[in-house]
Amino acid sequence: MLKQIRGSMKNLASWLIGLPLIIAFAAWGVPEMSQFTRSYAVKVGKTGISGVEVQNEFDRYATNRRLANDGQFDREAAIASGVPNQIVQSLAARVALDHESLKMGLSMPREMVREFLHTSDQFKNPRTGKFDNEALTGILQEYKYSIREFEDRLQSDLLRNQLMSAIGAGGKPPKSLVDSLVLRETENRTISYLTVTDDMAGAATPPTPETLQDYYKKNSTQFMAPEYRVFSTVVLKNSDYVETSSVPEAELRKLYEAGKAKYETAERRTVYQITFPDEKTAKDAVDALKGGKPFETLASENGKTLAEVTLTDIEKRDILDPKVGDAAFGAAEAGAVVGPVKGVFGYSIAQVVLISPASVKPFEEVRGEIEAETQTKDTKKKLFDAIEAIENERDTGASLADAAAKAGMTAVAYGPVDGYSFGSGGEIVAGIPGDVLREAFRIEEGEESDAVEMTDKSGYFFVAVTEVKAPAVIPYDQVANEVLSRWTKEDRETRITGVVKAIRAEVEKGKSLKEAAEPYNRAPIVENLTRRSAGQTLAPAVLEQAFTAAKGEAISGPSAIGDAQVIVTIDAIAFNSSQVSPDEVAMFAQYVGNQLGQELIDAYSNSVTTDAGVKISQEQIDALFSDGQ
Repeated sequence: MLKQIRGSMKNLASWLIGLPLIIAFAAWGVPEMSQFTRSYAVKVGKTGISGVEVQNEFDRYATNRRLANDGQFDREAAIASGVPNQIVQSLAARVALDHESLKMGLSMPREMVREFLHTSDQFKNPRTGKFDNEALTGILQEYKYSIREFEDRLQSDLLRNQLMSAIGAGGKPPKSLVDSLVLRETENRTISYLTVTDDMAGAATPPTPETLQDYYKKNSTQFMAPEYRVFSTVVLKNSDYVETSSVPEAELRKLYEAGKAKYETAERRTVYQITFPDEKTAKDAVDALKGGKPFETLASENGKTLAEVTLTDIEKRDILDPKVGDAAFGAAEAGAVVGPVKGVFGYSIAQVVLISPASVKPFEEVRGEIEAETQTKDTKKKLFDAIEAIENERDTGASLADAAAKAGMTAVAYGPVDGYSFGSGGEIVAGIPGDVLREAFRIEEGEESDAVEMTDKSGYFFVAVTEVKAPAVIPYDQVANEVLSRWTKEDRETRITGVVKAIRAEVEKGKSLKEAAEPYNRAPIVENLTRRSAGQTLAPAVLEQAFTAAKGEAISGPSAIGDAQVIVTIDAIAFNSSQVSPDEVAMFAQYVGNQLGQELIDAYSNSVTTDAGVKISQEQIDALFSDGQ
């Protein structure tokens, strides 16, 4: 039985045409289109998406990956692999589809959204089978949504799902297509194959000097020296301008008072909280607590553990329902019971467990931090002053080297050097920062760059390119060994190819592969192949040929190992579709139908997004993710 078909059957449950809503909103969904800024990072028609919204989506993506990978998430790797641009494209597509849904008159009343919330298994308590506000609260806190944001998000997701599920509902695929695919995947071929090696092709004739010279001339592009450049650079490192002098005490205290808010810690509380569907049940629970019933007992009676209803060491803003937050933080002392409070999802009650009062770090505790921040700012100022000094000199017409000298700095000269930091003699030219080398090969001969920031934010640099040496053919005497090596390899390939052509010619005349190979004292090997045999006997390209060739046909190509070639004849073709049960075929047909539906969804989404006129400020996107935070 085919592993691929069986694998498809086992994984079929995960192939849903409809959007997996809860996972979708957690990882990729579209936030509210509220205008945080007039300078949008993305515009879809008249709707703008701010940089803040893009950053929030990336943060939610990061949260999703951390939860899926035991807390592990590599921000830099995600940025390097293009995740920010993927998120931008996803946001744009979703906004475009939202617009399309509205144009078509589709709607999703908030009553349906709330009904979904209360009936979705995602938000049910596994013990009671009922809606669990605490489960929802945990998700909203994890992904940093307000209740309103979440409802808007879910409404958008449900509306979009309504549209896309209609597009993807393509029904059953044609039976002929399914049958053909099953036959293709269960096909088995018997082949004979012969590996043609160098020793079958006869001894090589040693090349004459004239032969090698002629090969060198005809293949001169294989013996080219790269482009070399000569340039000078001035590198200004942050570490060279570090401010170490102490900051006056009076100034530090002034800065402390001006920025005192950042050293304040808000009041924090630990609170027990449960939400009930009706006011009477909530009132009865409050009376029981005031009568001395432990909250743990109340939680247990409602199918929860004490841990599940505990909000530990939270600020007021961490309680998603503002009314509940006001009540819980309005209680004067620990032990107080508050409620019922009518909120978005029912009637909530709470009991204050512990109060940690608000506090402010004293000046003495943060003095060192303030001084370090001030010195860092002074370091930046000194660095920018140095950059400005060079720029001012260059404005008078001075070259980079002269401008640096007049500003008290030194321009370092390099070259000739290629784009990989190798000199013209093949030696490594050490000490050139990668950013500097890239810039030196970006600008033209005679040009000087502006101040360019290092990728790692460690400083800035200037580059002036004084000479560009174009790629040129390397003299023969410098590459004679390489010419001989390349000629030898090509000669071996030519001789092997000659043998392959001779054997195939004999097969085409009617001989079997065994008969055609007899003059070379070799016998072919007989083997059965499936489409997953690549790398075992045949290279992927040859395997593909083997399954498109007709019975009795001969093909050839590179061997799976080494530089030999292989000749293959197709001896028999069989299909084992009878080994696939009718139930498996039916499930496979559903799998194929889902794939076809997904392709329709993708094509429709791409078309709608293109028509919507998406505009992306790549500069803003790059700036958002250039700091490696």
